[in-house]
Amino acid sequence: MNSASMEPRRWIVSERFDLAILLIPFAASLASLFALRFQREAVPLWAFLILIVAFDVSHVWATVYVTYFDREVFRRRRLLFLLPLPVSFLIAYRLHIHSPSLYWSLLAYVAIYHFIKQQWGFIALYKARAGERHRFDYYLDKWTLWAGSLGPVLLWHASPARQFDWFNAGEFFIVRIDPELKPDIVLIMATFATTYFLRQVFLALGRKEFNLGKNLWMLFSWISWIVGIGLADHALISAAFLNLFHGIPFLALVWYRCNRRWEGRTKGPSPLLAWLSQRRNWIAFYLVVLGLALIEESFWDGMVWHEYLPSLLGIKAPELSAQALSFWVALLSLPQIIHYFLDAWIWKLDGSNPDLETTLDL
Repeated sequence: MNSASMEPRRWIVSERFDLAILLIPFAASLASLFALRFQREAVPLWAFLILIVAFDVSHVWATVYVTYFDREVFRRRRLLFLLPLPVSFLIAYRLHIHSPSLYWSLLAYVAIYHFIKQQWGFIALYKARAGERHRFDYYLDKWTLWAGSLGPVLLWHASPARQFDWFNAGEFFIVRIDPELKPDIVLIMATFATTYFLRQVFLALGRKEFNLGKNLWMLFSWISWIVGIGLADHALISAAFLNLFHGIPFLALVWYRCNRRWEGRTKGPSPLLAWLSQRRNWIAFYLVVLGLALIEESFWDGMVWHEYLPSLLGIKAPELSAQALSFWVALLSLPQIIHYFLDAWIWKLDGSNPDLETTLDL
């Protein structure tokens, strides 16, 4: 084996791929900032389709590629994939019928946790790639990410004039924070940012190494939360800085995982998935989940929200009983809830996902 193959990899996939999944959402977020800064009326349909459906909802559906669509994996983990479906539906239905606002509030907090955990997952991968094993750096990196992500959320909770509008569905702050604690929250964020920065400078000077991937993810994670939660005063600008940084990297990594698993294979237990995962078919790979996302959102709007379809089709929105509304909310929430749940299992590098370890050459 030559010395080049023995050198640790610095990128999850490649320099071009890794930089693209960060710089593309950043550029798109900036574009939304300029395109929507003067938009003060109802959310335009084009912006909703691009910023919410095309990437946020689509990335949720991309989970099916490495779970339900993969027959080999599905047979091996059938209970993990099937049992949460009726359990999640029942809990969602009962909670929503009890209190819709509480349901959406709890789901929002789960979503926030899920977003932060994904960002830590990428940082952890870069740490593994660089061979970082120091315990101090592990905790500093993890707490710095949480400070930059959770700090703006806590400042949000300490702002009496603001609403908890993650889904814009009537959710509320479960806990309010005294506004006088805002300077303390900012001080903690600044302390972690400064300590982290000085530590990276020390490591770069001492080892003459700089973990670019890890530090870019840390930087853009802080940007996405500070702008998306702390500074944005428009719902779609907030969604752009949070959802694009969340959805686009996930979509890209799922495609890469499937491509590595199925490249060159035309036969086997999942022929459709094998075909979609070929490099030349990446557009079809994306269009499948985009189509599923459009179908889901059509039902959301037609049965629950009534924002676009009734006026576009010239029809009257259906009037649902409380039980029927909770049924539809629980049913349509399933893709999102199952995505949150399975995401904690399908990316583990503990031997339970052998295709992932092969994909990442670990």
